[in-house]
Amino acid sequence: MVNPWAIIAVVAAISAAPVHAQMYKCVDERGVTHYTDKPGPECKGGPVDIRPAPPTSGKVQERKEDLVGAEREFQRRQIERDRKDQDEARKLDAQKRRCASMHSEYQRLTSGRRLGRTNEKGERVYVEDAERQRRAAQLKGDLARQCPF
Repeated sequence: MVNPWAIIAVVAAISAAPVHAQMYKCVDERGVTHYTDKPGPECKGGPVDIRPAPPTSGKVQERKEDLVGAEREFQRRQIERDRKDQDEARKLDAQKRRCASMHSEYQRLTSGRRLGRTNEKGERVYVEDAERQRRAAQLKGDLARQCPF
């Protein structure tokens, strides 16, 4: 005896909306029914028009999304994020260079060697100890505030 639920399932499958692939109903030599997308040589039956169930509202609604616009907006955000990342990388690189320069100057000031430069007249002028200590203290504070690395 045939199960009534099986009949309902087959009727529902047959009455569904069209699918892009062609389906075939095949009954083998034992009488078992199979559904396949390729009919075999021993397949008894034929093509079956299987359609999906309609929506519960009874109406098929078009997508309201603008997928092209959404993709364009996504790409714009990616470009903006990449620019922001590049700007941050440039700022970080500039900060590292400033910090390296300050570290270098601080090392020279605290090395204990006399520091000198040549003035406009071509004479050698040395940095006074008070000026050296003032500049070293200023650099130490700047390094503590601006250079966490």
